[in-house]
Amino acid sequence: MQKKVLTFMLAFVLSLSFVTTASAMGYHESDIEKYIMGQLSNAKIPGGSVSIVTSGKEVYSASFGDVPETTSDLKIGSVSKVFTSLAVLQLADSKKLKLDTSVSELVTGFDGNSDVTVEELLRQTSGYTAEQSIKGDRIPAPDGKKGEYKDARINYAILGKIVEAVSESDYSEYIQKKIVKPLKLESTYTTDEMSGKDIVGGHDNIFGLPVAKRAVSNDDKEWDAVSATGIVSDAKDMGNVLSMYLAAGGQTLSYNQIEKIYSDGVDCGKTIFGTNGTSSLGWIKTKVGKQDVYYVSGAIDGYISAAFLVPGQDVGIAMLFDTSDVISGNDVISELMSNVVCLAIGEKARTIDSKAVMMPHIEFDVVYVIAFFASLLPMFMMSWWYRRTRNKGIGIVKTIVDVVVHIALPIVIYQFVPVIIENVLGNSLGSWFMIKKFLPECYYITLIVDAILLIGVPVKVIAAIVAMKKGPVDEDEEMPEDELFENLGDDAEKSDEDKEEKTEQITADDVKQQESDETSEKSEKNGDENSDGSDDIADKDGKTITDISETEQGVSDDDNAEISDSKQDISELENVTEEIAAAAEEDDDIENVETKNDISETESPDEQADALKTQDEVVKEFKTRSGKNKKTEEYESSFEREAVKALETDEHENSDDTNDELKDIKSDSQMQTAVPKIKKRYNPQKGMPVKIVVEPDDDLDN
Repeated sequence: MQKKVLTFMLAFVLSLSFVTTASAMGYHESDIEKYIMGQLSNAKIPGGSVSIVTSGKEVYSASFGDVPETTSDLKIGSVSKVFTSLAVLQLADSKKLKLDTSVSELVTGFDGNSDVTVEELLRQTSGYTAEQSIKGDRIPAPDGKKGEYKDARINYAILGKIVEAVSESDYSEYIQKKIVKPLKLESTYTTDEMSGKDIVGGHDNIFGLPVAKRAVSNDDKEWDAVSATGIVSDAKDMGNVLSMYLAAGGQTLSYNQIEKIYSDGVDCGKTIFGTNGTSSLGWIKTKVGKQDVYYVSGAIDGYISAAFLVPGQDVGIAMLFDTSDVISGNDVISELMSNVVCLAIGEKARTIDSKAVMMPHIEFDVVYVIAFFASLLPMFMMSWWYRRTRNKGIGIVKTIVDVVVHIALPIVIYQFVPVIIENVLGNSLGSWFMIKKFLPECYYITLIVDAILLIGVPVKVIAAIVAMKKGPVDEDEEMPEDELFENLGDDAEKSDEDKEEKTEQITADDVKQQESDETSEKSEKNGDENSDGSDDIADKDGKTITDISETEQGVSDDDNAEISDSKQDISELENVTEEIAAAAEEDDDIENVETKNDISETESPDEQADALKTQDEVVKEFKTRSGKNKKTEEYESSFEREAVKALETDEHENSDDTNDELKDIKSDSQMQTAVPKIKKRYNPQKGMPVKIVVEPDDDLDN
């Protein structure tokens, strides 16, 4: 009787405080909405919905992103425990069970004797671990230490069986009859009843990017039992459930049972607020600021949600999101939800780091890439392995290495990846079923890596058989085909280049030989007619010139006649050589440049010094050349004078090259540089000077 009076008085006090609480919530309403809108992109959340309630009604609700309305249905995952806990406490209210009753007295199918109680299942201190599950109709004995908190789905899976056994009805039927209808929930049902329902699709975070997926029912009842994770609801319905708790239950649940929920429990470690918490009857209790906060949170493949109660301020908050990311996203979303609660009760909220979601994914992606290419390495080395097998056969060491790489390594990877993932992420992902459900990219990358390594077994067996039949590799086979063809192509190209160079050399030699032969014939003919034995010289234009020395004394009249005939022959010879020179003029210009470069590169420092000295002497002679006592009448220009000096030998064997070098010289300054180099190159010997005939165009008008 006293409890009923206390319940009535508490309800009356809460109703009186409703107006003040509602106005306080209105004050925070804009702050909460602004915060959520500003943090959705940083937390990489596609969409969600929020409902904030008091013991009397809903004071704020909103939907965000791709969740169209607050009445949109989403899977709530582990928040389903709220409904299972409520059902068990209702059965306790109706005296159909006691919380300290042994589970083995209520349900059958236990493997071995179990002294686990209903309350221990509610608080998750039964000793069951996250890796355990119900196998068919058989319930295993706990593997862990009793009394320690372990978040394990099997606890609430067993409670679901207890609800069915005690109520003598299906779990879904009981929820609809005792919870959904009394609380007037419009969008709450189990995943067994979701066929034909309009449920917002979830998102898996793959390689750091949210990927949409279709909502499906729980595909493994042993792991994802309906009573543990199998409820579908919306933000408004969850708000109504929270209002019932804040209103001290009423007809749905007695205040006595709610008081048990608010009691302290066993230490459960850190909460999403960063504070220490204790495990209550289906809820986690912690302190935020000066307020006691009770919450349940959970993620399922593609969804994450949470429900919060702050009895001291008569505030309840339900938040549902259509994404799940065990690497980093779930932690970021949990931080966002805790900050919303802080704003609702007047505490400060933290800003979400924009890199908090992506950076851990990048680290995982790097590992995936390295693992994938490492698995391809044996295939990349297959050519080397094949040649080595042909040359050295199948050795014991090589066989052991291949067995380790292609058989033992895939087995090790398959066995230890779940262990590594569980230790790194700490999210009870100790099985391939859970990895496939919550970390699909890791699941498929591991399968691909193992498949590539295992494929190497038949490939190498076949390659070994072929290698043993063919025997050692011949010398011709040592070089890879691509390299062989490339070298053959290079040899062919070099051969063609050599042929072209030889052809060009032969052509140039033929032209020079032809010019030399014609010059020799003319010179011999001229030599027979010229009794004085004058020499044949070629200037830079290809002209062959015979100069009769003017210093020779005692010439008779007959000799003068012969000289006149010789000059006529020389004139004809000049015409012939001019035609030959014109034909080769273009090639000579190119060779001229190359020859000049070769001269500059091959000159030693001493030779350059001598050339400069000779050049100075030439300049000095040019300056004194115009004196009255100087006899310059035999030269028509300084150009002519220096040409004579360069060619003052009757044994000059490079007249054609000299002609080419002198051909482009048009000024005295150019002559000063060119003449010393020519004299140095050909080492001319002193002999009878021969006059050079210079065309009018080459005259410098000195």
